[in-house]
Amino acid sequence: MDRFDFNYPPYNFLDGRQRAALQKSVDIAFFHDGETLIRPQQPIEHLYVVIKGLVKESGGDGEVLALYREHDTFEARALVEGCSHHEFVVEEEALVYTIPKATVLQLMEDNPRFGAYFYASVAEKLSSHSVDRNEHEFESLFTAKVRDAYRQNTVWLDGSASILDAAQTMKAHKTKTVLIRHQGKVGLFTESAFRDIVIAGAATATPVYQWSPFELIAVDIEDFVFNALLRMTQFNIQRVIVTEQGEPVGALEQIDVLAYFSNHTHLVAQRLDRAQSIDELVEIAAQMTDSIQILRNNGVRAPQLAQLMQVLNSSLFEKVWRLLAPPELYDNACLIVMGSEGRGEQILKTDQDNALILSENADIELAAATAAQFSATLERLGYPPCPGKIMVNNPAWRKTLPEFKKMVSSWCYSPGPESMMNLAIFIDAKAVAGDEGLLETVKTHLQKTMSNDAGMLMAFARAVELFDGHSKGFFTQLLRRGQSEKMDIKKMGIFPVVHGIRALSLEARIEDTNSFDRLHNLVQAGIIDRQLGEDTAEALGYLMDLRLKAGLSALNSPMPSEPNQIDMHSLSTLERDLLKDALQVVKRFKSMVRHHFHLGVG
Repeated sequence: MDRFDFNYPPYNFLDGRQRAALQKSVDIAFFHDGETLIRPQQPIEHLYVVIKGLVKESGGDGEVLALYREHDTFEARALVEGCSHHEFVVEEEALVYTIPKATVLQLMEDNPRFGAYFYASVAEKLSSHSVDRNEHEFESLFTAKVRDAYRQNTVWLDGSASILDAAQTMKAHKTKTVLIRHQGKVGLFTESAFRDIVIAGAATATPVYQWSPFELIAVDIEDFVFNALLRMTQFNIQRVIVTEQGEPVGALEQIDVLAYFSNHTHLVAQRLDRAQSIDELVEIAAQMTDSIQILRNNGVRAPQLAQLMQVLNSSLFEKVWRLLAPPELYDNACLIVMGSEGRGEQILKTDQDNALILSENADIELAAATAAQFSATLERLGYPPCPGKIMVNNPAWRKTLPEFKKMVSSWCYSPGPESMMNLAIFIDAKAVAGDEGLLETVKTHLQKTMSNDAGMLMAFARAVELFDGHSKGFFTQLLRRGQSEKMDIKKMGIFPVVHGIRALSLEARIEDTNSFDRLHNLVQAGIIDRQLGEDTAEALGYLMDLRLKAGLSALNSPMPSEPNQIDMHSLSTLERDLLKDALQVVKRFKSMVRHHFHLGVG
């Protein structure tokens, strides 16, 4: 019987010869409760792998940095560096494999993938995990390129060709699309144009360019199929032009995308556009939730899913508002979504976070009645009311433009906890229906009101410490809780990163609302170190993945459960290892934010 278990990373990366070498040199050791395995600055001669029991890793300030259980490995970096900076103590009597340093170093030299598992940057480890996890699944929309899905059978015609020529060409080539060249421009003639041609009574000899749009939505041939789908969904079109080095080479059809997209999410957007009643929208909203599960199973990661769902949710909210709001209200108001929905980081249906900015010409009573209907309808569609009542049916979040500007100013002038929370929610706002200029006016007013107020920015940034009551860290809490090993992934990981990025972006006057876009701009501006930026982006993406996993589990469970709660026992060894890495990135990022805003002062 094998002495060592090779069925988990990184040991499953080893080949037969390498496994035999490890097997030959590995030993087993037993340690009692409270026994110290590694002391700070102590020379390291072995790599440890837990067979059973519990080992805690503590920093110099006493914070528990990690807990190691069955299949967990430590302390690889210290093995190469010569000593550890942390202390490792047995919490529950432990049986561990001990692998000699010489064996480990030889394996790292012989097998780069094995070594990379321990020595890759956090960003590389997390990114690699997202690829490894899906290597036996269907190719996902996010990894497939347009080049892979694009069929090179595009038919071209000169713009001077007649409508009859176009019809005959389309019949001969059995295509619904022809690209048109006319005066140095590229246009698109499609089967749907014949309806308008017949209604207009146009002659068959009419040049085809007159019925071809030339303002086209394009996607590069090296871009992802997912992004092509996103553009189709966003603009409610059935095809995009494919370009190569800036030049049009063909068209990517909806049917080509659907070959990669098993649940036809693009068709959901089309159904939304055609829907004529709230009853139809109820059915479509349920289908959207089903789509998330299918996409997740096909390997699409949470950040990309969130982008797609933002487009679909925006379309859904706009349709609801259009069905409920009379034209005179629709044109004199701006419906906005805020929080994670505004950032494009919401996937599953959670609390409503929306508001209504009214022009001074709007009928206030009509707005109140319609807003009440809107909030009730969203609840029917599966979006529960916000516990804090941040919804359009609350007069506090339904104001005329002057009143809204006054409210935003008051948050800046009186930076208490509630004001800063409201400001944080509003900063992520995105218009989904009506007059978008109303939101732009309020945001411009906010920028002028702030005027680089260092005190207000400090008060705003301090929310990164909101859940720091457990000063010794999350893993210390696990030890105190006994068997209840659950973590609120939003409070412990996602919120401090999102809010820290938000605070830095507010100061830098970055207009993007998506956290990943904001982070990219902060790195480009030199406000965040590039490596920390990469690590933070991958850590946030991974934490979002874990949150989605927990949320889907809660949806599928017959027992009610909190979707933000991660059960540590449900995670694989690799997932636990990556979670430790991600939480260390969160700690580094929070430290950077504290230093930047001088939060330790006073």
